[in-house]
Amino acid sequence: MEQYQYVHPWVHVRNDEGEWDVSHMFRRITWSGDVDTVCRALELEMIVSATDPRLPYVYLPLGGGISMGIGDDTLFIGVVVSKDKSTDASTMSVTCYDFGFYLKNSKASRKYTGETPETITRQLCSTYGVPVGSLAQTGVAIRRKFSATEIYRIIDTAYTLASRETGKQYLLRFSGRQLNVIERTVTPQSVILQQGTNLQTASYGESIETMKNRVIIVDSEGNTLRSISDDAAVRKYGLLADVLTQSDGEDAEAEARDILKENGVERRASVTCLGHTKLITGNTIYIAEPYTGLANTCWIDEDTHVWQNGVYTCRLTLNFRNEMRESESGSEVDA
Repeated sequence: MEQYQYVHPWVHVRNDEGEWDVSHMFRRITWSGDVDTVCRALELEMIVSATDPRLPYVYLPLGGGISMGIGDDTLFIGVVVSKDKSTDASTMSVTCYDFGFYLKNSKASRKYTGETPETITRQLCSTYGVPVGSLAQTGVAIRRKFSATEIYRIIDTAYTLASRETGKQYLLRFSGRQLNVIERTVTPQSVILQQGTNLQTASYGESIETMKNRVIIVDSEGNTLRSISDDAAVRKYGLLADVLTQSDGEDAEAEARDILKENGVERRASVTCLGHTKLITGNTIYIAEPYTGLANTCWIDEDTHVWQNGVYTCRLTLNFRNEMRESESGSEVDA
């Protein structure tokens, strides 16, 4: 296991006058992301004063470039999107997002008649000036029409539809300025969290609140065609049914089985631990905590990294299932 050692991040900002190292000007640095959000965030508490002219200050313009990292590793590249300060406060809050900000806040209308998700992604990013790195290859033809839809939702929808054919899960992630789409798999050399070393607190819960254990497939007139069930779950928890309408000429069985798979017993955990830069959304960890009974490989669905007062900690939300952010924007295009 890697030995914990605190290292303060460096922070660089770019304005009209050049690039500046402002690492020493922040009281708190928070770096975060979650599975439901396309862009990672960097939140900074910058030390300022309305009355002390001796306090150094560097202008952080809206839209200005900002980067953060540790040693030779750059963890974040993005832009300043908001600032807040007050005359009675000694800090200014600065919020920055990576370049997923542009995929989230730009819309497009497009019609696709057989392009793959990887082709769709490259075309959209080229049009909107977002550099592309590595894209998961699916080879699945997408037939879909979108009207005034956010760019990331178009990409998510394309990969969601592909996922149903490939059986793989995908994640949009920026590396520097480049968008990558990766397959969500067990991370090589996953970080191990365990009590007495780097794990501080852990909680675990399970729920059947959103369970569906039978899917009734009906036609467009509401007539029952057949049903797909998880019989063991029905016996154990009682019948919790969903209804799926099957379009003419289609077979909805695969979609019904996906509903059962994705709506079983929900098991989630949250932990706080000593910080590690590999602990980001989409990666896996192995956790061993005897009191809660946690001893499993888990996927990170949400991560918050905090550097403050010489301490680096993480808060993580964990999922026992490998689930991607899904979207079904737009509408089908007739063959």
